[in-house]
Amino acid sequence: MSASGQTGAQRAGEGARVRRCLVVGCDRSPSAQGAVEWAGRQVGHEGTLVLVHACKPLMRPPAALSTPEERIEIGHAVIDEMLMEIGGPLLDLDVEVEVLDEDPVTAILRAARAHGAEAIVIGSEHRSRLRAAIGTVTEELLKAAEVPVIAVPEPAGAGAGGV
Repeated sequence: MSASGQTGAQRAGEGARVRRCLVVGCDRSPSAQGAVEWAGRQVGHEGTLVLVHACKPLMRPPAALSTPEERIEIGHAVIDEMLMEIGGPLLDLDVEVEVLDEDPVTAILRAARAHGAEAIVIGSEHRSRLRAAIGTVTEELLKAAEVPVIAVPEPAGAGAGGV
């Protein structure tokens, strides 16, 4: 969404064809992989998929023995691994990667604004009562996002994960 409060599609007018853009939060969880696959099907060949990995946890400080550079390198490895696992369906898409040394909510919101995303896609997983009590990235995004937040359920049979 621009400073004027309009999305790219609204600014382009009726006659112009606008590339769709979805921002997806990525970590090592099966639910994040499911969200990437779902978002890839939605944008197709005429859109951009922006994969965002945040290097800092939401509710605690980052590991004391890691530097920002090390966290960013690991973040790129996480996304590379996910892309290799998904493979074929994403190979023909316009995929951009952002690895930011920020908490997930800040990183995803920053990327959504920077790319003029029409929506944020996040994996949703079953969670414990403790996680329900302290909140999740999805809940924080729902409170703060200027665009719709789409929660994609974790694949059947997947274990609990991260985002």
